[in-house]
Amino acid sequence: AALSGRSRRIAMLASVLRSSVSPTVAPRACRGNVDRPTPVRALTIRGRCPVGPAASGRDDAGETSRLGRRQSAMAIATVLSGIEASSDFVRADPGAGQGIPAVTHTVFLDVGLCDSIVRADRALGNKGGVCTSPETLGRITIGLYGNLVPNIVRNFVSLCEASPGEGYAGTVFHRVKPGEYVLAGQAGSYRLGQVQTPGFDSNPEMLSSASFRERHLRPGTVSLAVGAATGEGDGNGGYSPARSAGTEFLITTGPTPAPSLDGENVVFGRVLKGMDVVTRIAAVPTFRPSGNSIAWNQVAEWLRDERAAKARESWSKPTQAIVITDAGVLTRPDPVT
Repeated sequence: AALSGRSRRIAMLASVLRSSVSPTVAPRACRGNVDRPTPVRALTIRGRCPVGPAASGRDDAGETSRLGRRQSAMAIATVLSGIEASSDFVRADPGAGQGIPAVTHTVFLDVGLCDSIVRADRALGNKGGVCTSPETLGRITIGLYGNLVPNIVRNFVSLCEASPGEGYAGTVFHRVKPGEYVLAGQAGSYRLGQVQTPGFDSNPEMLSSASFRERHLRPGTVSLAVGAATGEGDGNGGYSPARSAGTEFLITTGPTPAPSLDGENVVFGRVLKGMDVVTRIAAVPTFRPSGNSIAWNQVAEWLRDERAAKARESWSKPTQAIVITDAGVLTRPDPVT
């Protein structure tokens, strides 16, 4: 709204400047050269031509000044029109402050960093395989779009509220792709830093194309991982219960949009505070393949070997466990009475 008001003021100013500039040009006979006839199609000026050499000289200077003012005014009007056109272009972009869904809930994720990966030898009894005293990275506060995809938001809130071993607390970010996104919430064994598969009801939102319309334009976009869910890699499209347990979520890291995620993952929120924490997560080193591994993987991909995609997943696996040490709900809509 602020941008729209500014644009209207700019347009009005440009209009005033244009209207204040007279299109009248002095005849050539009134500019000191009395021997030249006045052109037939020359425009008239207000008032009469000065008489005499001195008057003619004064008119030359005055006319030059007026022409300079007109040119300056027209230049200003042109620049302002360009600004207005640029503003129209910005407003046409849904990422420029319009069309952002309303936040209905806010939740938090406290994140820490272990000195090593999740270790199976630690996963004894009810204890998880992550370290017990991770280094604190900070808190991520997320706003959720409960009016856009209410079922997905409700499920996410329930996992944030759940106790360790039943929700996100105690689980890890298992994929890091700098410049794209970080991924957490893989379903599986809590002892390995994964989310125990919840018994969510069938969700019709996952079968609606409208749920996939929001785009990943801004850093800090939060979406339910479907196409990017672990096990299938990126860009496979469509929903499959076998591929997504409804627990994996991603956060885009920026600085640019992530169009490869559009249409295949369901945007349901955005980071309100803590993008510096997301940046720290994205900076954690990942396992890097050797040149031979990359070459053989490309050959396997060419041969349509399904193991190629599975092998590539390990390339984005962090070398240290990035742990969600705590999670919870900060605000939610008031109950309807």
